[in-house]
Amino acid sequence: MTITFSQEEMHYIALAEDLTGAPIMDCLEMEDRVTFIVEKGKLGKAIGKEARNIKRLEKILKKEVKFVEYDDDLKQFVINLFKPYKLEEVAVMEGDDGPVVNVTAAQEDKGKAIGKNGRNINILREIADRHYDVAQLKVL
Repeated sequence: MTITFSQEEMHYIALAEDLTGAPIMDCLEMEDRVTFIVEKGKLGKAIGKEARNIKRLEKILKKEVKFVEYDDDLKQFVINLFKPYKLEEVAVMEGDDGPVVNVTAAQEDKGKAIGKNGRNINILREIADRHYDVAQLKVL
């Protein structure tokens, strides 16, 4: 899947890179959240000391901001997507239309991982599809 950015998302990327000094690979705006994908090893720099960068961006954008660290390994990338939720297992299988990922979340985090009306899981599905052409991502 080719990643295309809206004008607004390109603006968000430039703003986040200027503010954090961390290289941003991707940005997805859905509902009232902006999720940035940062290069591997740059998550701490992006978040900033005491999450200062997140707080500043949220104030400027007036939206919830989340940073996710990219990984070349699909399984690790999915684990990163679901942080800070506890996961018991991540199973990656090859499906007919691309990878199928089943995530078993800890019971106390399952509802939060899915989100109200599926909000969180829909955002995570979109990001996984953008980077790995994931056919299916399910929380069990």
